[in-house]
Amino acid sequence: MTRRSGWILLTLGLLLAVGAGALVYVVLQQQSIAAAEQARRTVLEQQPQVPTMKLPVAARPLAPGNAISRDDILLKDFPLDIVPVNALTDTAQIENRILARAVGQGDPFQMNMFVGERGAALSQEIPQGYVLFAFPIIDLMGQSSLIEDGDRIDLFLTLSTPLDEAAPVTPDQPTTPTTALTLQNIQVLKVLRSEPKEGETRTPPTALLCAMRPDDAIILKHIKDTGGTIDFALRSPADTEPFTTDPLNLPELIERYMR
Repeated sequence: MTRRSGWILLTLGLLLAVGAGALVYVVLQQQSIAAAEQARRTVLEQQPQVPTMKLPVAARPLAPGNAISRDDILLKDFPLDIVPVNALTDTAQIENRILARAVGQGDPFQMNMFVGERGAALSQEIPQGYVLFAFPIIDLMGQSSLIEDGDRIDLFLTLSTPLDEAAPVTPDQPTTPTTALTLQNIQVLKVLRSEPKEGETRTPPTALLCAMRPDDAIILKHIKDTGGTIDFALRSPADTEPFTTDPLNLPELIERYMR
């Protein structure tokens, strides 16, 4: 055998040895992976399976006043032990209902999220003996978005009154602006908002839907139609009794606080 043939055989032997080693390594790696997968499956089979159920959730952030469409709903697996007690499980109970408050993305739907006791007409929420009166938001308190569905408010009114209340009413009679607390503890059933634009979850309020006795609604309509200046004050839930206040005009203001 020549020296050249010996080197060729030696090289072939080395290549075969390296190939055999690589093959053994690959086989051992595959066996190790298969053993790990088998062990994982065994552990999973031994662990108790947590029962789940498909639950409708919000597909995106939803704003109050929106009617729920099919595109607003996703089905998500929820472990049975963490499903909210009042969660709605049927999409038929959700579609076309109007939201009374904001819902975050991924939140389950609940009955109390919708307008009306069962998501039906808003009239179901009006107490007996009351009417629903819509009043446009024109004051700073309303525009600030501090008033929410279910809040109670008081109404302050400023209008021109005769400077001399005892004098006969005439067209050229001198007047003075007078401010008074006129209506109290008005229930806001719903805050109406403008249609949200793309990417918006909360839009500015446009009007308040208030539950009022008919005679109070007449007062509020008269004030609105005659140009009085109206401001709403947000009332604490703990204050259910009427406040006692006296009307105030410029002469009385000077008399009380400027002298």
